[in-house]
Amino acid sequence: MRPAGTFTLLMRKRTAVTMAPFASLQVPVSFAPLSIEEKRATVSVRASYKRTSLNWVFPLRGVVNAPPYPKAFPFRCKAKTSARKVVELPLRNLAGLSGPETFTHELICPPSMEGLISKSLSINPVEPTITDPNQPVRFQVVFEPLRPFSTSATLVIVRGTGGRWPFEIQLDAVEPDPDDNIVIEANLRTTSSVAFRLTNRYPAYAPFQAFFSTDSAMTLQVHPSTGLLGPEGTQGTVFTVQFSPVEYGKLQRGRLVIQTEDIQWSYEVTGTHPHVLVPQNVESRVESRLETHVASQLGKHRQINAVKRNMTATALQAGRERLLDGGGAQPSP
Repeated sequence: MRPAGTFTLLMRKRTAVTMAPFASLQVPVSFAPLSIEEKRATVSVRASYKRTSLNWVFPLRGVVNAPPYPKAFPFRCKAKTSARKVVELPLRNLAGLSGPETFTHELICPPSMEGLISKSLSINPVEPTITDPNQPVRFQVVFEPLRPFSTSATLVIVRGTGGRWPFEIQLDAVEPDPDDNIVIEANLRTTSSVAFRLTNRYPAYAPFQAFFSTDSAMTLQVHPSTGLLGPEGTQGTVFTVQFSPVEYGKLQRGRLVIQTEDIQWSYEVTGTHPHVLVPQNVESRVESRLETHVASQLGKHRQINAVKRNMTATALQAGRERLLDGGGAQPSP
């Protein structure tokens, strides 16, 4: 086996082993490269059977992985917008470069995010051919997310003659701007609704979830909350937003979110009460002034002497008549 120092046979050479029929032999080999370039070697296994020489040759190809680059390349933008950047990727410890060489790339994603990343991230070569080991390769990265998410992926630069350089890419898609504003007007203790249609951006049905964010008013509701979103080119799925106010006060607001596995739509919803117009330039028809003879009597009190009134002859005669009518003549003392 050759070359020495890169591949090492972990068993003594010319070791005699007796094997049973249909048995297998394990030949341990270690690979310890000193530079990032393709390494090749062969392992020969020789045997003798009934005075016949047998020889098995196994070619070895060593692919070297460089250590991860210590710095991640961040890409951050709002969903439904884009971030574009040309990144320069240095190929550290590159060896064996005798002339122009072109490098390709691979993208390694988490399995759960592979579909979402494939639809939002594209990588195109700008300068993939270099002639100097100290020259970086250049690729354009375009990040166009359709819904919020955060994850990382590994961009691997691949050398045709052996060698792989991994670079981490950090992807952050934040909440997008609202797609539209919806205003619903309703009287107190009544329900008003607004309906609209929505279709998928792709020619296929897609499961969806519809909900209001946690900081939205409880008087706002959406129907349906789950289902299948109609494909592109159809009439789509009908969504109904309801507003049911129970008290007067500040405006009732909420953020409606409709999302599939690939896309998210958001709407700012405002619930209001019917507008009341205050009359302008209207004279009062209420008479606020008292009549003169009534106003002149206010505050005046007549002083009556009840003792003097009861001592008059008329009052005394009336008292005697009441006594006679009620109990007859009184006995003499």
